[in-house]
Amino acid sequence: MELYHTTDADGISELNPSIDKMRELLDSLDARDADEAEHPDVSLIHDHSGWSLSVYPSGVVTFENLDEVDDAPRFMSGITRNQALEMWLELSRGKIQQVNSRPWLRDEA
Repeated sequence: MELYHTTDADGISELNPSIDKMRELLDSLDARDADEAEHPDVSLIHDHSGWSLSVYPSGVVTFENLDEVDDAPRFMSGITRNQALEMWLELSRGKIQQVNSRPWLRDEA
């Protein structure tokens, strides 16, 4: 079983959340004050590999390896909540190459 966890805008983590819980977290980005939060993103981290996908209210998604300090984060913008959920599901299942094969940018989002 792959181990992964999500972190919400308040910094609260949940180990191996269900798909419904993931959707709920992504939907929380549409709250009126979501972009004013101290941490306006929600993220999913694949614990074994250190890869993380963070989703922002604006539709920006970052993909980075938290264990590789020298590896610059990758970015995409214009990502829908459904696309973000798809990427989260891939990462939660350890399909890192599948996530990495998307058209990521390494410049500013």
